[in-house]
Amino acid sequence: MLFNSTISDRGWGCGYRNCQMLLSSLIAESNQASDDSSDEVSGGNMTGAANRFPRDKVPSIHALQEMLELAWRDGYDKDGAEQLKHRVTGTRKWIGPTEVYCILAHIGVQANIVDFHCRTARDGSHPALFSWVVDYFTENASQMETPAPLESNAGSVAQSKSTRFVAKHPLYLQHQGHSRTIVGVELTETATNLLVFNPDINIDVDLSGAVRLSRFRLPLHETRRTPQFQILYVDNDLASSGNVEISRFISSTRVP
Repeated sequence: MLFNSTISDRGWGCGYRNCQMLLSSLIAESNQASDDSSDEVSGGNMTGAANRFPRDKVPSIHALQEMLELAWRDGYDKDGAEQLKHRVTGTRKWIGPTEVYCILAHIGVQANIVDFHCRTARDGSHPALFSWVVDYFTENASQMETPAPLESNAGSVAQSKSTRFVAKHPLYLQHQGHSRTIVGVELTETATNLLVFNPDINIDVDLSGAVRLSRFRLPLHETRRTPQFQILYVDNDLASSGNVEISRFISSTRVP
Protein backbone atom coordinates (compact mmCIF):
# COMPACT_ATOMS: atom_id res chain seq x y z
CA MET A 1 0.00 0.00 0.00
CA LEU A 2 1.30 3.47 -0.95
CA PHE A 3 1.36 5.91 1.97
CA ASN A 4 1.67 9.52 0.80
CA SER A 5 3.18 12.33 2.80
CA THR A 6 0.72 14.95 4.01
CA ILE A 7 1.10 18.65 4.65
CA SER A 8 1.99 17.92 8.27
CA ASP A 9 4.93 15.61 7.48
CA ARG A 10 6.07 16.70 4.02
CA GLY A 11 9.82 17.32 3.93
CA TRP A 12 10.71 15.11 6.90
CA GLY A 13 8.34 12.14 7.12
CA CYS A 14 9.40 10.01 4.15
CA GLY A 15 11.22 7.50 6.36
CA TYR A 16 8.10 6.92 8.40
CA ARG A 17 5.90 6.64 5.29
CA ASN A 18 8.19 4.03 3.77
CA CYS A 19 8.26 2.17 7.08
CA GLN A 20 4.46 2.15 6.93
CA MET A 21 4.57 0.66 3.42
CA LEU A 22 6.86 -2.13 4.58
CA LEU A 23 4.73 -2.77 7.65
CA SER A 24 1.57 -2.93 5.52
CA SER A 25 3.12 -5.86 3.66
CA LEU A 26 4.20 -7.56 6.89
CA ILE A 27 0.77 -7.11 8.45
CA ALA A 28 -0.92 -8.51 5.33
CA GLU A 29 1.31 -11.60 5.58
CA SER A 30 0.55 -11.87 9.28
CA ASN A 31 -3.19 -11.76 8.68
CA GLN A 32 -2.95 -14.31 5.87
CA ALA A 33 -0.94 -16.66 8.07
CA SER A 34 -3.46 -16.24 10.88
CA ASP A 35 -6.23 -17.24 8.48
CA ASP A 36 -4.28 -20.30 7.31
CA SER A 37 -3.12 -21.51 10.73
CA SER A 38 -4.13 -21.37 14.35
CA ASP A 39 -0.53 -20.46 15.28
CA GLU A 40 0.71 -16.90 15.44
CA VAL A 41 2.72 -15.71 12.44
CA SER A 42 5.66 -14.69 14.59
CA GLY A 43 6.30 -18.23 15.62
CA GLY A 44 3.88 -19.06 18.41
CA ASN A 45 6.59 -19.30 21.09
CA MET A 46 7.60 -15.63 21.02
CA THR A 47 6.76 -13.48 24.00
CA GLY A 48 7.27 -9.69 24.13
CA ALA A 49 8.18 -9.11 20.50
CA ALA A 50 5.16 -11.10 19.28
CA ASN A 51 2.86 -9.04 21.47
CA ARG A 52 4.27 -5.82 20.03
CA PHE A 53 3.63 -6.79 16.39
CA PRO A 54 0.87 -4.46 15.04
CA ARG A 55 -1.56 -6.98 13.55
CA ASP A 56 -4.66 -4.80 13.41
CA LYS A 57 -3.52 -1.74 11.46
CA VAL A 58 -0.47 0.12 10.22
CA PRO A 59 0.88 2.41 12.97
CA SER A 60 0.70 6.17 12.53
CA ILE A 61 3.85 8.31 12.40
CA HIS A 62 3.35 9.23 16.06
CA ALA A 63 3.03 5.55 16.97
CA LEU A 64 6.17 4.69 14.98
CA GLN A 65 8.07 7.39 16.85
CA GLU A 66 6.99 5.86 20.15
CA MET A 67 7.94 2.37 18.89
CA LEU A 68 11.42 3.63 17.97
CA GLU A 69 11.98 5.15 21.39
CA LEU A 70 10.88 1.89 23.05
CA ALA A 71 13.40 0.00 20.92
CA TRP A 72 16.15 2.40 21.99
CA ARG A 73 15.23 1.94 25.64
CA ASP A 74 15.54 -1.79 25.10
CA GLY A 75 19.13 -1.35 23.91
CA TYR A 76 18.82 -1.27 20.13
CA ASP A 77 21.36 0.91 18.27
CA LYS A 78 22.71 2.86 21.24
CA ASP A 79 24.88 5.03 18.99
CA GLY A 80 21.94 6.01 16.81
CA ALA A 81 19.82 6.75 19.86
CA GLU A 82 22.56 9.02 21.19
CA GLN A 83 22.78 10.91 17.87
CA LEU A 84 19.06 11.65 17.98
CA LYS A 85 19.15 12.49 21.71
CA HIS A 86 16.97 9.45 22.51
CA ARG A 87 13.85 11.31 21.43
CA VAL A 88 11.83 11.58 18.22
CA THR A 89 8.21 11.60 19.42
CA GLY A 90 6.52 14.86 18.50
CA THR A 91 9.54 16.07 16.51
CA ARG A 92 10.36 16.41 12.81
CA LYS A 93 13.61 14.45 13.04
CA TRP A 94 14.31 12.34 9.98
CA ILE A 95 14.74 8.60 10.25
CA GLY A 96 16.52 6.16 7.93
CA PRO A 97 17.28 2.45 7.59
CA THR A 98 18.92 2.08 11.01
CA GLU A 99 15.89 3.50 12.79
CA VAL A 100 13.54 1.32 10.74
CA TYR A 101 15.74 -1.66 11.66
CA CYS A 102 15.20 -0.85 15.35
CA ILE A 103 11.43 -0.53 14.95
CA LEU A 104 11.21 -3.87 13.15
CA ALA A 105 13.64 -5.71 15.42
CA HIS A 106 11.70 -4.65 18.50
CA ILE A 107 8.52 -6.23 17.11
CA GLY A 108 10.35 -9.44 16.21
CA VAL A 109 11.11 -8.86 12.51
CA GLN A 110 14.65 -9.50 11.26
CA ALA A 111 15.83 -6.75 8.90
CA ASN A 112 19.08 -6.44 6.97
CA ILE A 113 20.86 -3.43 5.48
CA VAL A 114 22.88 -3.38 2.25
CA ASP A 115 25.20 -0.47 1.38
CA PHE A 116 25.72 0.40 -2.28
CA HIS A 117 28.55 2.72 -1.38
CA CYS A 118 29.80 3.71 -4.81
CA ARG A 119 28.76 4.02 -8.44
CA THR A 120 29.48 0.87 -10.47
CA ALA A 121 29.34 2.14 -14.07
CA ARG A 122 31.43 4.63 -16.01
CA ASP A 123 28.41 6.84 -16.59
CA GLY A 124 27.95 7.16 -12.82
CA SER A 125 24.91 4.90 -12.52
CA HIS A 126 24.33 1.94 -10.22
CA PRO A 127 23.91 -1.32 -12.19
CA ALA A 128 25.06 -3.32 -9.14
CA LEU A 129 22.07 -1.96 -7.24
CA PHE A 130 19.71 -2.91 -10.07
CA SER A 131 21.20 -6.42 -10.31
CA TRP A 132 20.78 -6.94 -6.59
CA VAL A 133 17.15 -5.81 -6.67
CA VAL A 134 16.35 -8.00 -9.68
CA ASP A 135 17.88 -11.00 -7.91
CA TYR A 136 15.84 -10.25 -4.79
CA PHE A 137 12.54 -10.20 -6.65
CA THR A 138 13.27 -13.13 -8.98
CA GLU A 139 15.34 -15.66 -7.02
CA ASN A 140 13.31 -18.20 -5.01
CA ALA A 141 10.20 -16.15 -5.66
CA SER A 142 6.91 -17.98 -5.58
CA GLN A 143 4.35 -16.61 -8.01
CA MET A 144 0.99 -15.77 -6.48
CA GLU A 145 -1.82 -18.01 -7.64
CA THR A 146 -4.34 -15.15 -7.76
CA PRO A 147 -2.52 -11.92 -8.66
CA ALA A 148 -3.92 -8.85 -6.95
CA PRO A 149 -3.34 -5.37 -8.35
CA LEU A 150 -0.73 -3.13 -6.84
CA GLU A 151 -2.53 -0.65 -4.63
CA SER A 152 -2.07 2.98 -3.80
CA ASN A 153 -4.30 5.23 -1.78
CA ALA A 154 -5.27 6.81 -5.10
CA GLY A 155 -6.47 3.63 -6.76
CA SER A 156 -5.24 0.44 -8.38
CA VAL A 157 -2.13 0.46 -10.55
CA ALA A 158 -2.55 -0.44 -14.20
CA GLN A 159 -0.26 -3.32 -15.22
CA SER A 160 0.97 -4.69 -18.50
CA LYS A 161 0.16 -8.19 -19.67
CA SER A 162 3.70 -9.25 -18.74
CA THR A 163 3.29 -8.28 -15.08
CA ARG A 164 4.09 -11.15 -12.70
CA PHE A 165 3.30 -11.03 -9.00
CA VAL A 166 5.66 -12.64 -6.53
CA ALA A 167 5.42 -13.17 -2.78
CA LYS A 168 8.21 -10.82 -1.70
CA HIS A 169 8.12 -7.92 0.71
CA PRO A 170 9.02 -4.46 -0.64
CA LEU A 171 12.44 -2.89 -0.16
CA TYR A 172 13.22 0.31 1.74
CA LEU A 173 15.47 2.44 -0.52
CA GLN A 174 17.49 5.26 1.06
CA HIS A 175 19.68 7.91 -0.51
CA GLN A 176 20.86 11.32 0.62
CA GLY A 177 17.88 13.38 1.75
CA HIS A 178 15.07 11.02 0.76
CA SER A 179 13.77 7.45 0.85
CA ARG A 180 11.36 5.44 -1.29
CA THR A 181 9.93 1.93 -1.42
CA ILE A 182 10.78 -0.54 -4.19
CA VAL A 183 7.76 -2.78 -4.83
CA GLY A 184 9.07 -4.70 -7.85
CA VAL A 185 10.99 -4.65 -11.11
CA GLU A 186 9.99 -4.32 -14.74
CA LEU A 187 12.07 -6.40 -17.12
CA THR A 188 11.81 -5.74 -20.86
CA GLU A 189 13.96 -6.66 -23.85
CA THR A 190 15.59 -3.23 -23.81
CA ALA A 191 15.61 -2.04 -20.20
CA THR A 192 15.24 -2.83 -16.52
CA ASN A 193 13.22 -0.46 -14.35
CA LEU A 194 12.66 -0.47 -10.63
CA LEU A 195 9.02 0.02 -9.63
CA VAL A 196 9.04 2.54 -6.81
CA PHE A 197 6.46 4.07 -4.50
CA ASN A 198 7.48 7.63 -3.61
CA PRO A 199 5.62 9.08 -0.62
CA ASP A 200 6.24 12.64 -1.84
CA ILE A 201 4.50 12.15 -5.20
CA ASN A 202 0.75 12.43 -5.43
CA ILE A 203 -0.59 9.95 -7.94
CA ASP A 204 -3.10 11.00 -10.59
CA VAL A 205 -5.68 8.46 -11.69
CA ASP A 206 -7.30 8.06 -15.09
CA LEU A 207 -11.01 7.81 -15.78
CA SER A 208 -11.02 4.09 -14.96
CA GLY A 209 -9.51 4.72 -11.54
CA ALA A 210 -6.20 3.06 -12.51
CA VAL A 211 -2.76 4.59 -12.04
CA ARG A 212 -0.34 4.40 -14.94
CA LEU A 213 2.65 2.17 -14.26
CA SER A 214 4.96 4.78 -15.80
CA ARG A 215 4.56 6.95 -12.71
CA PHE A 216 6.40 4.30 -10.68
CA ARG A 217 9.33 3.52 -12.99
CA LEU A 218 12.90 4.29 -11.89
CA PRO A 219 15.28 3.72 -14.84
CA LEU A 220 18.98 3.09 -14.37
CA HIS A 221 20.12 6.41 -15.82
CA GLU A 222 18.25 8.33 -13.11
CA THR A 223 20.57 6.87 -10.45
CA ARG A 224 23.52 8.83 -11.86
CA ARG A 225 22.64 11.85 -9.73
CA THR A 226 23.09 9.87 -6.49
CA PRO A 227 26.51 8.63 -5.29
CA GLN A 228 25.30 6.13 -2.67
CA PHE A 229 22.22 4.06 -1.80
CA GLN A 230 21.13 1.86 1.08
CA ILE A 231 18.52 -0.87 1.02
CA LEU A 232 16.76 -2.39 4.00
CA TYR A 233 15.01 -5.70 3.47
CA VAL A 234 13.27 -8.13 5.79
CA ASP A 235 13.28 -11.88 6.14
CA ASN A 236 10.53 -13.11 3.82
CA ASP A 237 9.65 -15.89 6.26
CA LEU A 238 8.17 -14.12 9.27
CA ALA A 239 7.72 -17.34 11.18
CA SER A 240 11.43 -18.20 11.07
CA SER A 241 12.37 -14.56 11.63
CA GLY A 242 10.43 -14.57 14.87
CA ASN A 243 12.41 -17.51 16.22
CA VAL A 244 15.82 -15.86 15.75
CA GLU A 245 17.54 -13.63 18.30
CA ILE A 246 17.82 -10.24 16.61
CA SER A 247 20.98 -8.26 17.21
CA ARG A 248 20.74 -4.92 18.99
CA PHE A 249 23.85 -3.81 17.12
CA ILE A 250 23.37 -2.80 13.50
CA SER A 251 25.72 -3.93 10.74
CA SER A 252 25.46 -3.84 6.97
CA THR A 253 26.69 -5.63 3.87
CA ARG A 254 28.66 -3.62 1.31
CA VAL A 255 28.09 -4.07 -2.42
CA PRO A 256 30.32 -4.35 -4.35
